[in-house]
Amino acid sequence: MAALPVTIALTKIKCKIETDEVGSDEPYVLVTAVDLSNPLLPNAEVTLYGPWGDVDEGETRTTQPIPPGVDPNDLPFIIWRRNAWGPSGQAKVIANPAHAVILVSMMEHDDGKAGTARGLAKAAAVSSLAASMGMTREQRVNKLKADIHAALGIPTGAPNFDDRVGGTKEFALSANLLNVAAGPKSKMLTIVGDGGKYDVTLQVKKG
Repeated sequence: MAALPVTIALTKIKCKIETDEVGSDEPYVLVTAVDLSNPLLPNAEVTLYGPWGDVDEGETRTTQPIPPGVDPNDLPFIIWRRNAWGPSGQAKVIANPAHAVILVSMMEHDDGKAGTARGLAKAAAVSSLAASMGMTREQRVNKLKADIHAALGIPTGAPNFDDRVGGTKEFALSANLLNVAAGPKSKMLTIVGDGGKYDVTLQVKKG
């Protein structure tokens, strides 16, 4: 069976343990998607989800599906279920799971700027890919994770900097996860750091 165009998006987060920050958490998530199908011209994009405000232990927050005909940029106060995979948010085929890299980073929002953090993550991904030409996929992924994590440690606001919640993790794809002809499939990652613990769920869906 030929591979179908897919979208990949964050659907929900669940706070298992709050971070060590004072007051309720305000987490946001950055999903970095890298297309390695052309090893000489890899493409990287970073999608921001959040921040969600006033998140306490045991609570779940979700993203909102984008209705047909709605431009999510017209309603920026809603945390939309934006597609993180494919050009301009469009569905795209992943013929080989090894050719796609999906990385998840979580931040605790304080006085920083989430949009600036997204820009730092993208710049780090682009630079990392350029510097890792000729490396194996595993080496490239490990470098991407380390470089994005380091970039997110750069302050984007003061006096209370946004904090990284754990390290950047890979949302590993497989042929089974990408077989969505019968319906969407979801997979959860657990992120631990800054005293907190979160479950982050992403969905793979036919485009």
